Amino acid sequence: MLRWIGTLIVLGLLVLTWLLPGTSMGRRGTEAAARMEAAGAGPFVGQPFPALSLLSLEGEAIPWDTLQGHRVLLTLERSVDW
Repeated sequence: MLRWIGTLIVLGLLVLTWLLPGTSMGRRGTEAAARMEAAGAGPFVGQPFPALSLLSLEGEAIPWDTLQGHRVLLTLERSVDW
């Protein structure tokens, strides 16, 4: 019985893999279209990083200009607040 359920699940996933790319939800589009959609999202490879300020552990703003010439490690973590 469990083999049949597993087989049905695998077949269902294969059908979704075949059908979803043709739908509006599953269509990714070209790379150019994705870049145009995310035009203000951030810099692309080879482009300079936009000006920003970071917060220190004490809560003070650190402007990007003071970090130029130094190695900076940015750690991005997802927020559980939203």
